[in-house]
Amino acid sequence: MNTRKRGCALLFCIGFVLMLLVSSAFLIREADHDCCGEHCPVCEMIAMTTALMRSFCLIAAVMLLRSVFTAARSAFHAPETGYGHSAGTPVSRKIRMND
Repeated sequence: MNTRKRGCALLFCIGFVLMLLVSSAFLIREADHDCCGEHCPVCEMIAMTTALMRSFCLIAAVMLLRSVFTAARSAFHAPETGYGHSAGTPVSRKIRMND
């Protein structure tokens, strides 16, 4: 199961990088185009590509900050509290209960 998850994550990362490269190549190629008027399809595509890249960069920045905070928390051995984190059960903490 782990190899399947890793494979899917790898495919997602490759697709993400390819999308960024293709978008960047389009923006570089069409940066100095001759605009044909008010409803220029190239200008509309440049605006959509720019918005797409901004949103993906924002998501990447949030994920980077989350990983930095998670690494800092584990480095200082702070207990995880908050939504989705519990203290654990005696079984998960491997506590032996003798009656």
